[in-house]
Amino acid sequence: MSVLLRSLADATRLRMIAALIEAPRTLSELTSLLSIDIESAAHQLRKLESAGLLVATTDSKVRFLADLGRLQRVAIQLSPPKRVRGAATAAEVDSETRGVLSAFFDGPRLNALPVQRRKRELVLEELLRRIPAQEEYREAALNQMIGAMFDDFCSVRREWVMAGYMTRDGGVYRLAARGRAVLSA
Repeated sequence: MSVLLRSLADATRLRMIAALIEAPRTLSELTSLLSIDIESAAHQLRKLESAGLLVATTDSKVRFLADLGRLQRVAIQLSPPKRVRGAATAAEVDSETRGVLSAFFDGPRLNALPVQRRKRELVLEELLRRIPAQEEYREAALNQMIGAMFDDFCSVRREWVMAGYMTRDGGVYRLAARGRAVLSA
């Protein structure tokens, strides 16, 4: 834990993690985004990778993304259990919705997808609010984002598409009008 916390105790590495939470990025994308030289960026990436905070993916280029599950587990370890259980949502919701979310979420983790359609939609919308807002998501990155909250990420992706929150084309998921409406509310 101390290695991990030391790796987060650097402003450049924190900026890198923030950028990698938003989207997977290549080394050159990080250097231009953060205005740092390539040697420094590579050094900082190695530090973050050795702390287990990064995942490297390879499509046509090597891209790095933050390990959201690891970051979430660290946050839970550092937070008092009462506060973690009480954090059902950051969005302003009515008491009925808050009750549904509290029943299915244990802090940052979803326990199960509801069977009832309306409750399921409330949970799907909450999960959507908890991922970084982007116009499109690669399947591997989306799996990681959802996996940090719920182990069955395939079901969540499928439900988002079936309920009209997202569309899928060739392993790329895009927000549909319904999904954009949730994020703009």
